[in-house]
Amino acid sequence: MFQRKRLIMIFIGLLTVAMIAFIGGILGKREGGKATLRCYFDGTRINPIYEIDAFLDDSSAVTFCSTYCATRWFTENRERVVYFRVTDEITGQKFDSTLGFFVESEVVTVPEVKNRIHIFATKEDAMAHARQFNGRVIKNPFGDTLLLPQGSQFDTLKVGAPSLPDAVPLKLAVFKPIFKENRVDVTVVPFEGEKEVRKLLSEGSIEAAICDLPEGILLAIGSPTAQIIRNVLRANPYRPLFALVAGPKVPIQDLAHLEGRRIAVPQGVSFRFYAEYFLMRSGVRPTRISFTEVEKLPQAWDLLSRGKVSAAVLRTPYTEFARARGLTFLADDRTLPWMSVLLVSQPAIQNKPGAIRKFLRGFEQSVLALNLQPDQYRSILQEKGGIPPEIRGKFPMPIFEGANAPSESEVEPVIEWLAKKGLLRRDTTYGDLVNPQFLPNPKDVGLAFCCR
Repeated sequence: MFQRKRLIMIFIGLLTVAMIAFIGGILGKREGGKATLRCYFDGTRINPIYEIDAFLDDSSAVTFCSTYCATRWFTENRERVVYFRVTDEITGQKFDSTLGFFVESEVVTVPEVKNRIHIFATKEDAMAHARQFNGRVIKNPFGDTLLLPQGSQFDTLKVGAPSLPDAVPLKLAVFKPIFKENRVDVTVVPFEGEKEVRKLLSEGSIEAAICDLPEGILLAIGSPTAQIIRNVLRANPYRPLFALVAGPKVPIQDLAHLEGRRIAVPQGVSFRFYAEYFLMRSGVRPTRISFTEVEKLPQAWDLLSRGKVSAAVLRTPYTEFARARGLTFLADDRTLPWMSVLLVSQPAIQNKPGAIRKFLRGFEQSVLALNLQPDQYRSILQEKGGIPPEIRGKFPMPIFEGANAPSESEVEPVIEWLAKKGLLRRDTTYGDLVNPQFLPNPKDVGLAFCCR
């Protein structure tokens, strides 16, 4: 009897061990308490710094240990792939494979398959690796253009982006690639200033753009007409977007002392709007001020920092430059209701409503990733946010606004000012300018797979 019980206990013990082994095989081997990923192609253990993910047309994903395995699997499964996500060997940042730089060198990354192909997010890092390890830059093995699985429906959209922190959600969604996950191919077209974006819209070179609210309203009544569909970035109690800043050698503490002095103002209706609003709010008539118009924001900063003007209207990121220098802020928009916005041309609204919805969902996912994990994406801000090199390391990560559009009370004061300037008809309505119908419900939007 005792022997029988002993045999039963041994059998149960063996069965338990077998079940643990079976479950372990399903979940993956654990090292240091963490499950180890295995290559979908050959089962090799995956080192995260070399990880490659394929996002498929059925919304699933598979993971590989190396370029060697990923490309061999891709040969037989090309029609299933929406995009590949690769890993930058320098930073560990995961990004769209079509944006990568590939180097074949003497260094083996995965001994099991003798992979010698290395992936980098910047050309500089790729060339440095090639020089150091007797390598050569090779053609992108996954292709340099968007992968289109058979039967997949991809929309397209061309979006203008200024070289400002406001454009970071747009650029992150291309880099990761969040937009591709939402089945929309977004082309980012850089521009500098109001004249260039107006030209791009009129030519049809872009179908949407990020700009400040006064500029957006003026663009909305242009040709073709457009509508504002989303807020992007607004000032908060700690960080202004716009400010009127006194020069380093000018003993001015309030706006009244600016009468008869020179103020540098960059070209564009938004800078002029803020300059006059700041002055009039403090009881200073703009006609009593000598405005020095400059072509670009950095030029206004240069004049201010060299003491060539008494004050200047600045915008982020140069407001942070002024703060770092300890300059006096005579006025700013931290308590004002205005923001930068995203507008879309009327032809795109009429002909591409589906693309706009996909785009805004991807944009919302990008904002969510940036606001939830700001430190993870700081390199995107520093490299693509137009931050002057001197303050990149200390520039604070912006907090981007969730799915929302300007309210009527926020738009009306700008309409009134533009009308007084003769730039806008007085009968222009809020409904002519703002269209929130494409905004996704934030409750229905989670992190994109490529950001998890």
